[in-house]
Amino acid sequence: MRVCALIPAFNEAAHIGEVVRGAARHVELVVVIDDGSSDGTADIARDAGATCLRSQANSGKASALRMGIAFARDREFTHALFIDGDGQHAPDDIPSLVQAARNTGADLVIGTRSFDRNRMPGARYYSNTIGSKVASWLVGQEIKDSQCGFRLVRLDKLRLMTLRGRKYELEMEILIKISLAGCSIVHVPVRTVYDEGQARSKMKPVRDTVRICFWSLVYRFLGV
Repeated sequence: MRVCALIPAFNEAAHIGEVVRGAARHVELVVVIDDGSSDGTADIARDAGATCLRSQANSGKASALRMGIAFARDREFTHALFIDGDGQHAPDDIPSLVQAARNTGADLVIGTRSFDRNRMPGARYYSNTIGSKVASWLVGQEIKDSQCGFRLVRLDKLRLMTLRGRKYELEMEILIKISLAGCSIVHVPVRTVYDEGQARSKMKPVRDTVRICFWSLVYRFLGV
């Protein structure tokens, strides 16, 4: 396995250095895709040891990830690890995802958070539980955490797909298209840091959950 970590980032100067250094302990290469940041995110990421790709304008998380996926595929990495740049994922959980892929041969390993209503911000809790139920229905198997951005995917499977997502729907697009292609999916428990979570997250739970659900139906039933 050759694993490349892909970190989409928009104005994450406060957290990106720590995330890069943590991920670099567990993967061959860390790539930060700076999505038009204005706070020096790219410079901090480079100083921490990352390779940086940069978009001049803020185009959305999915556009940044698609840029990173193309970069990793062209350099013959076998797997891409998606991890957010806002510090909510624990890089020391990366070995658990990698080991699960190695042990099972799974095409997609999804990090699964504990949906503890007492610790998770309310809007995030409901958007995640609803999203996961919708995902499970769409793909015909239990999906424990459809919106978690912490996951590991085989790049040769993505090579066969046309990915169209531009915002937060990309994770669901990959999940649905992986499932429809008959690929295997496993789940691995991961930790998530929720203190200051609402301030860090750029996702709007209601608006973006509606958008994700809409595009999920399009990907599943129209096959685009």
